[in-house]
Amino acid sequence: MIRRIDHVGVVVADLAAAGVGLRMLTMQPGGTDVVDTYHVACQFWHCAGDRTAIEVVAPASDGDMVSGQLARRGPGLHHVAFEVDDIEAELAALENRGAVLVDSAPRPGGQDGLRVAFAHLGPATGLLVELVEYAKP
Repeated sequence: MIRRIDHVGVVVADLAAAGVGLRMLTMQPGGTDVVDTYHVACQFWHCAGDRTAIEVVAPASDGDMVSGQLARRGPGLHHVAFEVDDIEAELAALENRGAVLVDSAPRPGGQDGLRVAFAHLGPATGLLVELVEYAKP
């Protein structure tokens, strides 16, 4: 079951420039990471008191998963991440509805106990969905 929106991801060519704009919106950075698997750099930004985040994603090296989007469409919405109770069940449900799985199995996320997986919702939507499952207490 989907519990809530975890974060919204946007693609930019320049993380620093995006940060200037987000600071104008009084958002605060929550950390930077280079995700070697996907060859991207990520920064998470939060509004004070709100757990939902904006993930700003930029290419980090050749072979990244976002350069194609930048070339076709320019900066913009990359993905929406949803926190789920059972990531395997949600992946199966999305696949049964016609989504194309980017990750056939969940992979470890940036925090201990975090698991993530991605699926494309189809060419008509152009939307990439990230499923996020936090460690169960």
